[in-house]
Amino acid sequence: MEKDEFQPQPEKAAPAGVSGAHKAGKGPGQVLGTTLVIIATICYATEAIAAKTAYSYGATVETTLTVRYVVAAAAFWTVLLLWMQPPRLTGRQLLSMAAATIGGHAVAVLTLFYAFSFLSAGMAILLLYVYPTIVTVLAYFLLKEPFTFKKILSLVLTFGGAAVILGQPVNGLDMRGVALALMAALMNAIFYVWGAKMLKEIPVLVFNTYLVTFAMVVFGALGAATGRLNFDFGVQAWGWLVFLGLVPTALALGAVFRGIQLIGPSRASIISTLEPAITALLGFWLLGELLTGVQMAGGTLILLGVLLQSRG
Repeated sequence: MEKDEFQPQPEKAAPAGVSGAHKAGKGPGQVLGTTLVIIATICYATEAIAAKTAYSYGATVETTLTVRYVVAAAAFWTVLLLWMQPPRLTGRQLLSMAAATIGGHAVAVLTLFYAFSFLSAGMAILLLYVYPTIVTVLAYFLLKEPFTFKKILSLVLTFGGAAVILGQPVNGLDMRGVALALMAALMNAIFYVWGAKMLKEIPVLVFNTYLVTFAMVVFGALGAATGRLNFDFGVQAWGWLVFLGLVPTALALGAVFRGIQLIGPSRASIISTLEPAITALLGFWLLGELLTGVQMAGGTLILLGVLLQSRG
């Protein structure tokens, strides 16, 4: 879910010794970049499956998120300190990172992970994918980015798809989950715009390291304050929680950013539209979850809108 918020700026975001430039064509870099983004997309698609499975073994949402970000923070700090000098952020940058995490990313992730409790994995991720279109609207009002015909058509397709899904009398479509997933989409969009500004002056690796660190603190404190931070569950849940921190968080972020450097954000975002479909397939295979024909039709409209948006 988090990948599209952190598109790297070529001059600032690339790790030391790695060029952020990408060229059109079909060279080895293009093949590697495409492969990395596909790997990242598959990793992201496992997020909902891992979370729902951890829940089934007794992990709470707050515990799941706390452990996820502890594992991810350990991985990012290890990479950061091995590859770069210890990061030095100004007080203003630290405050901005904390505010963006608490006011944007943490709310988006928390609402999405609660949505997993009420919706199938595929449906929750489909509704989350409304967020690129919300970004378009926010960018128009906040960043003064103009509307184009493609952007308007993308809006119509995306919100039309959501209307198809929400307008049907479907048994088992819990409106609490729908509201939470759409809230996650809104907060994800807000954080996307917020994070894009910060990435103009903070390298991506540093940004993500502080992001997961602040998220770890936020979810740990939330769990402790609500009494929902507990570890009274079996070893199976621990396996899925560690998986969640490593695969759809640390590994996925690392792969997608290197891929974006090689093939560019537009092509990477097109590939990433496979995520809801892969999530739905994994949900069917591992959890026995099904989407109805009408839900799949609405989801197709949403993905067409996202695809059109990603092509500019």
